Amino acid sequence: MDATADRSVILSMFSGGVDSTGALYQLLTNPKYQNFAIHVHHINIMNIERRAPAEKQAVEKIIKYLQDNVEKAFTYSENSIESHFLKPPAFNRFMFDMDVCAFMAGNICASNKKIQQVAMGRSKTDTVISEGSDFFERMKRAQKIFKATLSLENDYSPEYIFPVLDMTKQEIWEMMPLPLRQMTWWCRHPQYPAPRGTISMCGTCITCKQMNIILATGHGQKIE
Repeated sequence: MDATADRSVILSMFSGGVDSTGALYQLLTNPKYQNFAIHVHHINIMNIERRAPAEKQAVEKIIKYLQDNVEKAFTYSENSIESHFLKPPAFNRFMFDMDVCAFMAGNICASNKKIQQVAMGRSKTDTVISEGSDFFERMKRAQKIFKATLSLENDYSPEYIFPVLDMTKQEIWEMMPLPLRQMTWWCRHPQYPAPRGTISMCGTCITCKQMNIILATGHGQKIE
């Protein structure tokens, strides 16, 4: 039976990272969301950071784990988009993930009017400690993109929600079951040994540095 058949829906935009996994876990286990059906959507965003294959591996493992271990059912979809479209020397310019998600979320909502809320995985670490006001400026722009995409849908206007916004990344990490933590991916610059080697974390990007501190506390070591 389709989990979205009879109830209002929350659309969870899901990357396989710590924050979005924590947000999805909250949507599926917190009684606050029990009256909503959950639809999960992942975007394979292909750009010069080359995160798509690494994130895809994490997403597949996490979705399977949640289907097998969480009582609440959910539906899942995905699509791909190539967001670096300029040639050198401007090749390093590509669309913000937040903007891509907003555009796609708007289109998904337009196709399913039962969606009342769009959940994004953002933490206190990212919005207050690391990025501060810059995050909120970018989020305002993303929400304008979202609303513009829905501009022909009359009065239909789902709202953005942030299930783990009041939690630090470490609090999100500790809130999740150990197997789920170990399936997440956070590195912005994955290392791909040739040919067809194991994908590894760079260890030096901003999210790797944040997670290195968390892992150093011993709260669930990453399994490569």
